Amino acid sequence: MVKKQQRTIGVLIIQLALAIYLIITGLCLFGIGGSISSSEIQGVTSFFKGGASAIEYVIGVLLIACGVVFFLKALGLDFGKADDLIKYITLIVWIVVTAVTLISLIGELSSITALHWLLVLAKNALIIGGILTIKNGK
Repeated sequence: MVKKQQRTIGVLIIQLALAIYLIITGLCLFGIGGSISSSEIQGVTSFFKGGASAIEYVIGVLLIACGVVFFLKALGLDFGKADDLIKYITLIVWIVVTAVTLISLIGELSSITALHWLLVLAKNALIIGGILTIKNGK
């Protein structure tokens, strides 16, 4: 039996922040918000350059779907196994995005960019940890 997630202000903030972040990142993969500078967006687009934009669109749709799911969960709605599946697929995709981003940044490492690399690692660890804190539904 799955225990319902305790409704605390911390969980609400994590769900809303993840929802906003994932939706905006997904939109950026479609070219909306091109002025937003995100290492993850740059890492994914540079990794898939050369005609693989369909993969970028699939990742964008998945991120937007997960963001919407987290937003609905923040409102107290739960779709059971369907949103759990989206959450786990997004978790796996985000781990891959993190790895691709960190690998793409490794070629530019210097003493200053090493701090940026660690910051990107920390931000993505927070996102992955946030996704893992969202409890499963019915």
